[in-house]
Amino acid sequence: MTVSNEKKIVKRKIIEIDEDLCTGCGKCVISCAEGALEIVDGKAKVISDVFCDGLGACIGECPEGALRIIEREAAQFDEEAVEDHLDNLNKIKEKDTTNVKSGDHSSQCTCQSATTMVLGGSWEETDISEDIPSALRQWPTKLKLVSPTAPYFRNEELVIISDCAPLAFGDFHRKILRGKPIVTLCPMLSLDENDLEKLTEILQLNPIKNIHLILMEVSCCQKIKLFIDPIINSVGRPIEVYETIISREGEILRETKI
Repeated sequence: MTVSNEKKIVKRKIIEIDEDLCTGCGKCVISCAEGALEIVDGKAKVISDVFCDGLGACIGECPEGALRIIEREAAQFDEEAVEDHLDNLNKIKEKDTTNVKSGDHSSQCTCQSATTMVLGGSWEETDISEDIPSALRQWPTKLKLVSPTAPYFRNEELVIISDCAPLAFGDFHRKILRGKPIVTLCPMLSLDENDLEKLTEILQLNPIKNIHLILMEVSCCQKIKLFIDPIINSVGRPIEVYETIISREGEILRETKI
């Protein structure tokens, strides 16, 4: 959406973001009801002054103190422009889910590569050698593509993996994956309402008792943890959550129950 450059310029309160402090975690984006903030190139940005009311609801959500209210010359806040902007965002989301029937989150992709498959038998650890066997026992893996009724989810454990973790951790298949049922996602770039609904449905339809989060050390990767408790509460049964944090250098920094 293109916002008119002819808006009246006034001196008013508006949000300012310190890019040196901003880690791109996205918490401020979630808390902005006007949709004035976006993550651009890993940093939070005010995408248009007319969308920012300057009230600062986003400030308390920033764990790094990167946001503050300042007073400067800016285009007037425009409620009508905000409504149009939010309507446009909703239309984009609706377009993304056009091919998904109500109550059916099996896949947003109709290609054969998204067909549910169980690969091989149970995985068994072998001696370390030059040929380490794949521990993947399902297809697909992406949250956007998996079916909540896939047979591999009929398990007491679910491993939720950030996309970058297997690339950083060299012994991922043998030490973490080990044939377990998984979903992969990018907590910062690809997690939307449809994904959260699907994750909820996976937990509701299957006997999962434990969730294991495999995340990178970068703060934006921690976004998934904002939604885990509400999802588990909606499922209505106790589910324990564990996390493993991987460094960019490929080391396990910590393994904890959360």
